[in-house]
Amino acid sequence: MSAIPWTPAARQPLTARLAAAAAPLASLGNRHLVRRVVRLAILLPADAATLVVFGLVLRLARHAAWLPEPAGRAVDQILPHSGLAALELPLAVLLCLLLFDVYGTATRGRGPVRRAVATAAGVALPSWAFIWQGPIMTGLVGYAMLASALAAVLIVENRVVEALLRRMIPRRLRAARVLLVAGRQDIRRARKHPAVADRGRFEVRGEFDPVGLRTRGGLEQLCEAIRQSKADTLVLCCGALCDKAFTVVLDAATMTGCELISLARSLGGAGSEPRVLRTKGGPLLVLASPAVRTMQLAVKRTVDIVGAALGLVLVFPLLAVIALAIRLESSGPIIFAHRRMGVGGEPFRCLKFRTMRVDAEELLRRDPVLHAQYVKNNFKLPDGRDPRITRLGRLLRSTSLDELPQLWNVLRGDMSLVGPRPVVPDELDQYGERRRVLLSLKPGMAGAWAVNGRSRVGYPHRAKIELGYVCNWRFGLDFLILLRTLPAVLARRGAH
Repeated sequence: MSAIPWTPAARQPLTARLAAAAAPLASLGNRHLVRRVVRLAILLPADAATLVVFGLVLRLARHAAWLPEPAGRAVDQILPHSGLAALELPLAVLLCLLLFDVYGTATRGRGPVRRAVATAAGVALPSWAFIWQGPIMTGLVGYAMLASALAAVLIVENRVVEALLRRMIPRRLRAARVLLVAGRQDIRRARKHPAVADRGRFEVRGEFDPVGLRTRGGLEQLCEAIRQSKADTLVLCCGALCDKAFTVVLDAATMTGCELISLARSLGGAGSEPRVLRTKGGPLLVLASPAVRTMQLAVKRTVDIVGAALGLVLVFPLLAVIALAIRLESSGPIIFAHRRMGVGGEPFRCLKFRTMRVDAEELLRRDPVLHAQYVKNNFKLPDGRDPRITRLGRLLRSTSLDELPQLWNVLRGDMSLVGPRPVVPDELDQYGERRRVLLSLKPGMAGAWAVNGRSRVGYPHRAKIELGYVCNWRFGLDFLILLRTLPAVLARRGAH
């Protein structure tokens, strides 16, 4: 939609003309409130029902006769006693969900992280006294188990309800009606922006050239464009505006009840979500914060140490069985240490159970045809056509059990539980000039590539996935990847 031309023929006073233009738009701003109320009316009862069911299941688990006596005694000692099967837990968690604004339409992109934090805060309220009644470590372990389990349940429930909402509610009712404020050179970029292209969230109704904002009657033109398009949201896609032009846009949004959004770049800062920093000189948009990133990396390292140590203890019997099976099948080392690139480009020995013949590397190097096929197939030979893999090795690879020794790499600090896939030096060419970006985070046992198809996803799409993870990394993203890792491993998607 082009700008509505202003003509001096209108002799009415300016205030009267603006009032006449804005009068039909008075109800447009109410659509934002309606959408929010509808979401709250559906999501809040769904969360309440989930919390009540969770409390009942917890109560049954505590008093069920079918639990073995040692297990029942452990549950009784670890989990808080009071308030969890009654109203205290649901009310406390619901209160924190509301305080953290997890039901707002503007927070859906980071909803899982907010839900996890709000749930942790909500569980802490009724169980705070229990944590300090007995051994502190027992109380903290019980609290962490309960908060983690409940957060996972609420996140899964929310995903299911959101998916049902998208299917049940027509797009014209749930999507914001958008008027793009953009020049001709910015329209194509604006329409291809991932946020604007999300048709379930935005419905583009028209365009307004910001050149009209600098002319006399610019406010009237913009109000008329809003009226004709029936938009309830203005999206600025034209970069920086002068103070006068921006004031016109802000006044038009205020008069018509429209939400005003400025289109940001597709990528935010690694390890930090964009946030507004309020100063005396005016607000500033912070895209990357080294302090926040350093703090999150410290938390990530703590989780890595605890998770790897606990994992090694739990899977030690399985490690012993696999090691014995490898020794019985063929001679040679049980563990294979492969040279991979770590954080900052520092090479390290990535540990795996040996799944190949002892002379696998020599076999690959002395066969030019096999090596060319290896490079062409994203540094991995096709499934079922790799003569180097043993029979047991094929089973270990398909179940990802061959990677369990990497828990030691995580404990040592070479790797993380979640991160980019550790690459061989030759693979860095696939990342071009952005290779240093990839190497700015520790490689991980699990990662974005692993839960999005693994070996079925080759370069250059794999590089795009890995760099997207690094550039948008935050601690909550690791939590979501861990939740998706177990189903991906069980389904054996792309594992060979």
